[in-house]
Amino acid sequence: MPANSTTFDLSDQVALVTGAGSGLGAATASLLAEHGAQVVLADVNKEAAGEVAREFGGCPLYMDLADPGSIEGGVADVLGAEGRIDILVNAAGLDFIRSVPELTLEEWDNVINVNLRAPWLLARAVMPHMMERRGGQILNVASTAAKKGWENAAAYASSKHGLLGLTQVLHSEGRHYGVRAMAVVPGGMRTNFFAALDPPPPPENLQPPETVARSILFMVSQPLDSVIHELIVTPMTETSYP
Repeated sequence: MPANSTTFDLSDQVALVTGAGSGLGAATASLLAEHGAQVVLADVNKEAAGEVAREFGGCPLYMDLADPGSIEGGVADVLGAEGRIDILVNAAGLDFIRSVPELTLEEWDNVINVNLRAPWLLARAVMPHMMERRGGQILNVASTAAKKGWENAAAYASSKHGLLGLTQVLHSEGRHYGVRAMAVVPGGMRTNFFAALDPPPPPENLQPPETVARSILFMVSQPLDSVIHELIVTPMTETSYP
């Protein structure tokens, strides 16, 4: 990519997308591939990732984001097979809809491990490679919960607030080596994320994940001498933000 131009041509770029078996991860993987990237689709459900990957020739990868060994081994496998990782998209997310007194320690740990620890572990695994190559991009998917917490979301809001802080640190450390870190902050999307709610939010108050995927494509396609640190994209009828 020329340093001073915006291009949506991701040819010769290798992208690793987590949570790529469904929802925003699947939409992002498909869009990056449409624009030329070789996409590795990481998901704890490798079969679901494989179904998405078959649509455009991507590579499914089993990765359990609650298991540090699975993360480190998965990154090593990608680097061994592809030789590089140019774009890392941390799209996977987990939540338990509980009040503070009802939330268990195990549930808290699971949310923090998937939503915050895993993006750190993935960044820790890919950044030395990116720094050595003097280039790379890390895109973390946060949430409007990182801007305004709401009831029954203690672990989720905490993890997403932390993810924004982590993103800022990653960029601060990576920018000297041509590595930029960014966060997209989506409002509610029409995915299975709200399946546990009874009733779920009305569809008209949610946005298609493809809309947020296009925002991610825009962010990773910016000229190399600039960075979109944070981009908030919500449905017009978003009730949780601002």
